Amino acid sequence: MTMTSIRIEAARAALARAAWVRGQAPGYGEDAIIDLLADIRLWCQSAGLDFSRCDHLAWVFYFDSEGSAS
Repeated sequence: MTMTSIRIEAARAALARAAWVRGQAPGYGEDAIIDLLADIRLWCQSAGLDFSRCDHLAWVFYFDSEGSAS
């Protein structure tokens, strides 16, 4: 299994777990992603973490690891 496929599976698991915690059926579309990102943003705020910085660094990491990701 490649690192990319592991990360995709991790994202699917995070989406499914977030839906489960909310009492919803797992979803994998834009609405599910938006909900999860909002959850993470709220969690970062409560934990004193800078969501925007984390998001930017994730973006940098993504492009560094994927090269010219499409």
